[in-house]
Amino acid sequence: MTRYLKPSTSSAEQLNLLKRRGLAIPDPERAAWYLQRIGYYRLMGYLFPQRLPLSDDYLPGASIVDAIETYELDCGLRKLVMEAVGHIEIAVKSRVTNHFTLTYGPFGHQVASSVAFDPAWHEEWMGVLGAEVRRSKETFLLHYKTKYTNPPFPLVPLWMASEVMSFGTTSRFYGALHPADQKRIAHDFALRVPVLKNWLHYTLVVRNVAAHHGRLWNRELGVRPVRPHGRPWSETVTPFPTARCFYMLLVLRYLLGFTTADVDDWRRRVTRLLESYLKDDRRIDAMGAGPGWQAHPLWLGTGQGG
Repeated sequence: MTRYLKPSTSSAEQLNLLKRRGLAIPDPERAAWYLQRIGYYRLMGYLFPQRLPLSDDYLPGASIVDAIETYELDCGLRKLVMEAVGHIEIAVKSRVTNHFTLTYGPFGHQVASSVAFDPAWHEEWMGVLGAEVRRSKETFLLHYKTKYTNPPFPLVPLWMASEVMSFGTTSRFYGALHPADQKRIAHDFALRVPVLKNWLHYTLVVRNVAAHHGRLWNRELGVRPVRPHGRPWSETVTPFPTARCFYMLLVLRYLLGFTTADVDDWRRRVTRLLESYLKDDRRIDAMGAGPGWQAHPLWLGTGQGG
């Protein structure tokens, strides 16, 4: 076992260390201002691509300005991603709730046989959902609790529960549904069931990273979105790597088309943000974009699902 012995250092000491390692710091006051407000460790995530391979030293021409600009891009990107995910979450909950309750009734989710997974999974899922309902202070839930005793609170209708259900709980529920139920819901998004299941899980991971102020830029999230079948999403037509940011934005942009959001307005704002940053091939590659990404059919919304 190796003991961690690195000491705490001041902003000035951190800047001196970066200078000794070859990083250009043209405006030390501005650099110190950022270090004090976002932290050295967080900034390192944006500095790392400028380091020499297998070294703490930096490449020729490396600058803290590049890292700060990338950090600001990432902040703006997180806000736009969270905006999109919010709309997508609401649309998914609505589709799942409507299809499910029309088939199984308002309390059908409380019956283990209404899902394809085993009763032990259903019991655990109901426990999570019950905890989410109990934690909520929504007036409509308090009304149910005081007026109805059969079934007793927190066993509320699915359309009530879905209002306070987390995106993770919703995604798990969709994944547990019977294939016929999954197919009807996936049809509403013009996707095949495996694609929708994967994209819901992927969107959840993206949402959790963004919600906790994690880095989205130049990061692999541990789960990748699958490519739908069909030419618009093929690697030939859409050669963007699935592990990078731009493909994530394509997925969100597609799903956003099935919500109440103004998709074109969201896309334009994302485009403006990216265009202000993607000034060279290195940055474009780090985003997983490519030449002409602004006019790609899937980004413009002229592609199809799969």
